[in-house]
Amino acid sequence: MALPFLPGYSPNSRLGKERFHKSQHFNYNNGVPLLVGSEKPGIGGEPLVGQKIKPKHSVYPKGQGSSMPSWVAFDKKTLCFEAYFQENVTDAQNETYRIRKCKIYFYLEDDTIQVVEPEFKNCGIPQGTLICRHRIPLPPPNNNQFYNVYHFNLNQQMVLYSRTFTLTNCDPFTRNFLTRLGVILNDPAPVPEDPYSSLREQLDKNMNPLRPYERCDTLKQFLDNDRKVLRFYCLWDDTESVFGDPRELVLYYFLADDTIEIHEMFYPNSGRDASPKFLRRGKLPKRPPAQMKQPGEITERTVLNVFASKNQGERYMLDNLQVCLCHILDHWNIYCNVRWKNEYLFKLLTTQTCET
Repeated sequence: MALPFLPGYSPNSRLGKERFHKSQHFNYNNGVPLLVGSEKPGIGGEPLVGQKIKPKHSVYPKGQGSSMPSWVAFDKKTLCFEAYFQENVTDAQNETYRIRKCKIYFYLEDDTIQVVEPEFKNCGIPQGTLICRHRIPLPPPNNNQFYNVYHFNLNQQMVLYSRTFTLTNCDPFTRNFLTRLGVILNDPAPVPEDPYSSLREQLDKNMNPLRPYERCDTLKQFLDNDRKVLRFYCLWDDTESVFGDPRELVLYYFLADDTIEIHEMFYPNSGRDASPKFLRRGKLPKRPPAQMKQPGEITERTVLNVFASKNQGERYMLDNLQVCLCHILDHWNIYCNVRWKNEYLFKLLTTQTCET
């Protein structure tokens, strides 16, 4: 039951108050009075009628949690989110919209947000820091509040200054921090494909030759590492072979052209003839086949019907179909045998007819 509004029944609103100052709304700048605080409270720090004061602490008010200040407890701790936003393109022929990927950084020490777009070469649009680091207010009608850590989650949209960002993924530290905070994270969202970027990649792919010439520039390696050689002492255990014994070798690796040379160490009265090199300088395959092929066994083309003529010179034919050479030789032997037999029978028949 409320007390009647009579003298002596109404409580004094000033009881228990210690602050009775009036907030300063005006200040002088170069001798001109200016309004500097339109949102400041009334007498004693109490809000006026219909006034909403922005909170100084978005999530952790004073008196709760650790006694350490936030700029010490969360120093150098930042949440990183991967996001994208769709931008309309009106004055372009090949694209109507573009998908711009960016990263959103949330600094835990002061609840500030920074949006950065990675820079790409020859993109034609300004990139880099899209939104500088500061506290960003929520969209209207909650523009008197700021974004905090509980407003972030995967596969959801955030409106930052009338631009809609979609959060797709986050780093492991962010995922672990939000999980320990009690936030149930959604599944990562896929990033839609940018049609114009796909078109440019297809055009660049079509411009590349089908058989590109890979240029191997070894001049820089030669100039930087010339006369620089690595030396290793090796041991070859050849005791399993007949009259074999362990051999001491010295391996030289030339940094100028990645070649290897091996020398054998001969001691006095070793009973072996001193050879200049155990392995001449050259490049060695890292994973050689089980059985090395002889020179000429593996060729790109097969030469067919090689013959020499005094009048027409040497001639040859390349096998573009890569027919097996053994089958060609078999057919050639059969053809030669049949032709020789036919010539022999013809001569035999002609000689018998002449005698008769």
